[in-house]
Amino acid sequence: MEAKEFTKKYYANRKNTNCIKWDNEQALNKLPMWIADADFKSPEKVIEMLKKKLNEGSYGYEFLPKDYLDTMTKWNKDHSHVEYKKEWIRFSKGAIDGLCQIIYSLTKEKDAILICEPVYNPFKAVIKASKRKAVVSNLIYKDNAFKMNFNDVENKIVKNKVKMMILCSPHNPIGRVWNKDELEQLFKIAHKHKVLVVSDEVHSELIMPGHEFIPSLSFERYQNEIITINAESKSFSLALFSHCHVIIPNEKLRNIFDAYQDAHHITMPNAFNGLSSYYGYKYGKDWLDGFKKTIYENYLYMKKHLSKYCDMPELEGTYLVYANFSKSIKDKTAFDFIYNKANIFPNAGETYGKGYEKWVRFNLATSLNNVKKACKLIEEAFNS
Repeated sequence: MEAKEFTKKYYANRKNTNCIKWDNEQALNKLPMWIADADFKSPEKVIEMLKKKLNEGSYGYEFLPKDYLDTMTKWNKDHSHVEYKKEWIRFSKGAIDGLCQIIYSLTKEKDAILICEPVYNPFKAVIKASKRKAVVSNLIYKDNAFKMNFNDVENKIVKNKVKMMILCSPHNPIGRVWNKDELEQLFKIAHKHKVLVVSDEVHSELIMPGHEFIPSLSFERYQNEIITINAESKSFSLALFSHCHVIIPNEKLRNIFDAYQDAHHITMPNAFNGLSSYYGYKYGKDWLDGFKKTIYENYLYMKKHLSKYCDMPELEGTYLVYANFSKSIKDKTAFDFIYNKANIFPNAGETYGKGYEKWVRFNLATSLNNVKKACKLIEEAFNS
């Protein structure tokens, strides 16, 4: 399905629906392009099957469909070329909930945990809230592209006796899809220093043309030293359902994680929430293809029409663009200018790391008309 047809069929007006993105107080009278949420209805077959379930009218305790894990592992094998064993898979209410459980169960207070900034800000918040030590390795930004600083990563690991690293793959907010060589180098360093890598891969199915997602657990040599978090919340516009997978190949770590969940009575996933992902796996492929085409068309339009005012690293994955307004905004933050002068609500660049005050993150999971409107508002703001 082409982008124009996809938008016509699935675009949803989410105003006045208790939508965090559109009905948040900061978003009123602004064009919201902030939180990572899509302005599109989920695949119609997913909606149909969930309605059918609701129409049963009996809402007692249930478990997931018996073939849920078979369906989930087949989807990942077909789309990401990675083989997850069913016994590896556990559940959480979301990526950050899963990350919290991993941190609390597999590290101790004051343990050092490494992140690479700019990065999704809840990572650091969770580390600090759990009384662990957040260690930051800054990504290298050069020639309008971000790369890992492997020397700095290793030095920080050694200096701070890092126990865990949180990897964002694909990376939010910069839209990078780490290639095989980059991941191999990172995992080699982690292996050398006995660092557990937790790979947040919730955007892994939103890969743009010319790029390939490499699952962290496809590196068999390092499987026992990696935990993956993935979900369908971004892939099929299902964030409301709070259903996520925590994939742990290492049996010893898995047993510790299980004991933590048992102690906190959080072992049973919500069966209805899980159905949303289950039906996405079964019926969502064509929808996902149209969604990706729409995101990429939006990106190409924004990049072309805002190049005079900002630089945008290539969008390799996710539907989030990190835009650098350093060449055009001098006397204030980029967020302040875009929010107050252009009447657009993006995410402030400094949210994701120090030194990014001239950056903002735009969410492109919306209609091309909204992207065109955003570009026009920004152009008018600069020319006023």
